[in-house]
Amino acid sequence: MMNVLQTGKALYVLAAICLAGILVRMLAGSFYKGLIKESANLALTKNKYLRALKQNAEDTYRMNQGMNNTRVYLEKQLYSLKMLGLSVKGVESLSGQLTLLCFLVGGAAAFGAYWYRSDNYYIVLYGAVGILSGMLTMLVDYGVNLESRRQQLLTCLQDYLENVMWPRMARENAEIGMTAGETADKPGNLVRAIGRERRGQARRGMEQTAASREKLKEQAKGGEAESIGENWLKELNPEQKRVLGELLKEFIS
Repeated sequence: MMNVLQTGKALYVLAAICLAGILVRMLAGSFYKGLIKESANLALTKNKYLRALKQNAEDTYRMNQGMNNTRVYLEKQLYSLKMLGLSVKGVESLSGQLTLLCFLVGGAAAFGAYWYRSDNYYIVLYGAVGILSGMLTMLVDYGVNLESRRQQLLTCLQDYLENVMWPRMARENAEIGMTAGETADKPGNLVRAIGRERRGQARRGMEQTAASREKLKEQAKGGEAESIGENWLKELNPEQKRVLGELLKEFIS
C-alpha cells in the first residue's frame, strides 16, 4: 500500500474513477438525446424501446377507454428504460456515486500518505486530485444535465401522446362507434320498412275493395235501369212502338 502511495499509482485510480464518471454521464446524455429526437414522431421511430412504449400506450388507452394522467404513465414507463444493462435512473445514480467516489478515494489516499508518513507532497497531491476530479465530474454533470434531458423526453412523449395519438384514437373510436350504431340499427330499419310496406298494401287493398263495391253498385243500378227499360218497352202497343221507331230514325238521320 505504501509503495502505491509513494509512487503515485493512486493517481491512476483517481483518474479512472473520474473518467468513468464523465463517460457514464456523456453516454446517458447521448442516449437521452437520441430518444428525444426519435420521440418527435413515434409512428416512424426505429427505436425498439419507443416502439414498445407506443404499443403499450395504445393498448392501455383502448383497454381503459382513455388515459387520465399521461405524465404519470410515462414516468412509470421510463423506470423500465435500460442502458448498459441498468435502468436510466440507475445510471444517473451511478454517475453521482462515481463523483462521491472521487472525493472518497482522494481523501483516503491523502490520509494513507499521512498515515504512512509519506512526504507532504503526496498528501497534498492526493487530496487536491481527489477534489479536482470530483469537481470535474460535477462540472460535466451540469453540462450534460441528465435530469433536464429526462424531463425534456417526458415532455416530448407527453406532447405526442396527448396532441397526436389520443385525438387520432378518439376519432377512430368515434368512427367505429358510428359504424356499430348503424349496423345495430339496420334490423330496426328493416322492421320499419316492412311495416310501412304492409300498411301500404293494406291501404291499397282497402281502396281496391271500395272501388269494387262502387263498380258493383253501378252495375246493379245499370241492370235495374235496363230492366225498367225492357219492362217499359214491353208495355207499349204496336202503334206506339212504330211511332217510337220513326222518331228514332229521324233523330239518327
